[in-house]
Formats: sequence, C-alpha cells, structure tokens
Amino acid sequence: MKIISKFRDFYDYKVAKYGMDEKLVYTRKTYCEYFQVLIGNISNINIDYRISEDDFNKNLKDDIKPIDEKNIHKILFIGEKLIHLFFTENGVYTHFDIKNENDLRKLNDFQYKKEITFKDGKKFNIFSKFGSDWEDLLSYNRKKLITYDIDKDDIILNEPMLLIELIGKSKSSRYLYIYKFTYNPILSKLRVYIDEDFIWQSLVEFLSNKRSEKEISPEVSNENKILSKGFDLKTSFRPNMKKKHKGDI
Repeated sequence: MKIISKFRDFYDYKVAKYGMDEKLVYTRKTYCEYFQVLIGNISNINIDYRISEDDFNKNLKDDIKPIDEKNIHKILFIGEKLIHLFFTENGVYTHFDIKNENDLRKLNDFQYKKEITFKDGKKFNIFSKFGSDWEDLLSYNRKKLITYDIDKDDIILNEPMLLIELIGKSKSSRYLYIYKFTYNPILSKLRVYIDEDFIWQSLVEFLSNKRSEKEISPEVSNENKILSKGFDLKTSFRPNMKKKHKGDI
C-alpha cells in the first residue's frame, strides 16, 4: 500500500514490513460532514440531508447543545472492520481492552449506558446512541450500520477510515441529534492506538476489494450515464418528450 498524505500517523512505519504497492493507493485526507438524525438512531440517517463542514459552522453550530457525557461511545471503521471506541476520563479504550465482552450486552439502570470493566481494572458507565446490543455491532459493515439506501459510490462506503460520533442535540428540537462523520482521522491525535499490523492489513484488504470492484465493474462514462437515463446527448431531453416552442401553451 502507498499512502499519500500531508501528515504521518503511528502505523505508517509498517510500510517497511509490507512494502509499497503502487496499485493500492491510500489518499489520506481528513475532512468531515454532519447529519441530523431523528430520535438519535444512527440507522435513521438520511444522506440526502447531509451537512457540509462549512454549512455546519455557518448555520447549525450555534443550534447545537453538546452531549454532556464524560464517558462516551464512538465507532471507528478501519476498512470494513468496526472498532468500538470508549472515550473516558481515564483515556481512550477499544473493545479489545474490555475485560469481559459480555459487558457489551449488559444494560444498567441508566438509559443508553452500559457499565464496562476494562483489563486495567477501571470501570465506567459508557453513554451510547448506537443501539442497545453493542456486541451485534461488531458484525456490522458500514452498509449494515446505516440502513438508509446509499449509492455504492458514496464517500461513506468508500473512504478507508470513518469515525462516527454523536456530538449533540438540536436546541430547537429535542428529537434531533447531530452526528459527526470524520473521514480518515488522525488516530494518534485522537489518542487511539490499535495494533499497527491490524490497521495496515485492514486498509490493504479494503483497498484491494475496492480495486477488484472497479475491475469487475468499470466506471461508466458521463455519456453512457446520460443515455442510460433515456436522454439525448445533443438536447438533454428524452426523445419522446415534446420540445416547447414559442406560442405553445
């Protein structure tokens, strides 16, 4: 894998072990977008109402009431591998750090919270809006997590890394929650440290699969896309549509 990036991350040195494959290119550019989600259920995300970072800062930022939780659950996709992240008062943990994975299924008396004990003996009540049975999420890919119909070319399905986090609720409507999607985050900046071989291999597998998909289904030219929709290349009208002239009603 070849990484094209303006920054370095802690797993980059693995290129010395695995080598640089010019055919598998990871263009690692960090950017984000936002989604308003009804009732906070991630599966209710409607990609037609996504909000760019610029629009969020100009029009929505001041309408957000931040989530007031010290210990919160976020989701990270590395390729198609889903990683539970737990941002706590004691640092960042992953589901690999949990002492007993049954904790992922266990609910406590607090709504949307689970009590989780980690291998270092620390115990926290973790807040989440990703669903009640977090263990089931481990089998999810991006398409299964976000059930709204997504085009196969959408960035949600095609950027190698994706961090999903709940950042707050709308001040104008208590039923609207706001999620932030960060593509290709800097893991070391987030203090997220996962096995470097796992990261490298997951990225290579993802990029290899994307490359195979393109080889099997080559990109359709713009001309062919227009024709496939029944339009004429010269007029941009469908042949059976009458063109209006002056005087037509």
